Amino acid sequence: MNSPLAVSTTSSAFMAGVLCAYWAQTTRRNPWLWFAFGFLLAPIAGVVLLWKNANDHPMSRDLDDRGRADLLATHKDVI
Repeated sequence: MNSPLAVSTTSSAFMAGVLCAYWAQTTRRNPWLWFAFGFLLAPIAGVVLLWKNANDHPMSRDLDDRGRADLLATHKDVI
């Protein structure tokens, strides 16, 4: 198990597990379960993670081209 390919594969799977666990912790899900899922099935876990995250935070479509008017700087804010 000392070949560079095995080390690279194991470390990238570990990092995928850490990423999934961090996401699970920030969204109040079970981080241990998501770590195992990300470590063992990283490509599938990545797709599931993106799908669940898209369902959790729907994008707002009510902004015009200029953005939010309350965030625009005025002359009073600049000086």
